[in-house]
Amino acid sequence: MRYFLAVFALMATFAQAESTGPDGMTAAQLGEFLKSLQTAVANGNAASVAKLARFPLRVNLPHKKTLKAPQFIAQYSSIITPKVKAAVLAQTTETLFRNSNGAMIGNGELWFSGICLNKECSKQTTKIIAINP
Repeated sequence: MRYFLAVFALMATFAQAESTGPDGMTAAQLGEFLKSLQTAVANGNAASVAKLARFPLRVNLPHKKTLKAPQFIAQYSSIITPKVKAAVLAQTTETLFRNSNGAMIGNGELWFSGICLNKECSKQTTKIIAINP
């Protein structure tokens, strides 16, 4: 009986690991986040996009910057350029490039990732981590 419980526990661990990608996000988390991001970007809602970002946010304009939320909102139109907007709106969850750094939209215009909210990482959220206008 112990053997079967151990095998069952091991199978559950593998199943859980398989459902999480290298970026720490499940397919459901990816889909939900992408949909929220696409809605906010389509509506040009800088405040809603800011709520989806981790601050300070790395924005690679002509030179690398880290911005706080108010700066991001003030510079929204120079960060979420037509190119970035088009990449976000065209992205599907099935074609996202994912690695241990996060999930990449388009050709690197925007990156997002799972972010741990506590030391054990038992609570997490998904946030934009970098934008390359």
